[in-house]
Amino acid sequence: MASVEAAGAPVRERRRTRRRSWPLVIAIGLFCFSAILPLLFMAVTAFRTQADWADAKIGLPTTLSFGAFERAWTGANIGVYFRNSVIVTTSTVVLSVVSATLAGYSFAKLRWRLSGGVYLFVLAWIAVPPLLMMVPIYIEMVQLGLLDTYGSVILLYTALNLPFNVYLMTAYFRSVPDELIEAARIDGAGIHRTFLLVLLPLAKPAIATLVIFNVLWSWNEFLFALLMLQSDGVKTLTVGVLQLQGRFTADYPALMAGLLITSLPVIAAYLVFQRHLVRGIVAGAVK
Repeated sequence: MASVEAAGAPVRERRRTRRRSWPLVIAIGLFCFSAILPLLFMAVTAFRTQADWADAKIGLPTTLSFGAFERAWTGANIGVYFRNSVIVTTSTVVLSVVSATLAGYSFAKLRWRLSGGVYLFVLAWIAVPPLLMMVPIYIEMVQLGLLDTYGSVILLYTALNLPFNVYLMTAYFRSVPDELIEAARIDGAGIHRTFLLVLLPLAKPAIATLVIFNVLWSWNEFLFALLMLQSDGVKTLTVGVLQLQGRFTADYPALMAGLLITSLPVIAAYLVFQRHLVRGIVAGAVK
């Protein structure tokens, strides 16, 4: 009898654990539903007609219509804005990865005067809200002649994300054993060859995480793009879809269709590369 009771104890413990975990599962489910609900509303509204929207603001489409996507593509010139977003995002990611990896390698593996002070100075900018610098940034872009150009937002996005990017790459490079650096130096590799042939291949998870974060941020950024990009030839997609909303009237199905087109690339990028996020974030946590 004692052996039977001892064998049944783990089963009862697992049952109690399941009962205690139900509230947590329900809370997580509600949180996930609240996050997905705006996307569902946007997707459903995009396939509704203007008559459906006039009858009820919330509801399923009575007939599956792609008219909102056609109006969004032609009315907001989404093709041009999509190209602009690709140019800005790609340039920002390339510039961010290059600058962050070089800075991270310098702070983590090279010994030079004022290294610690400069690193703390860079990290301090994480605590500064970008909105506080909006007016000085605008004045500087005007004086440099970069207003209403791709360069204004590319340089701005790179600078705003640089503190976090440098922190991520520095933490990852610090997790790499110094013995690898010493072995490369013994084999005759200099500073640059050590970086290119030893550290850079090992940093692929962190670089992938860096790319994902910068793609999501630069593609979705709205406020500085609205401030810096004024002509239709350089506006990004997040700013361009505003043309679907007039001062007194708005075609909400077309607006939701435009927002859905804007959201699909970043949603796809996140779903494809989400496994790299956790791997890259925790890579430098334990040495």
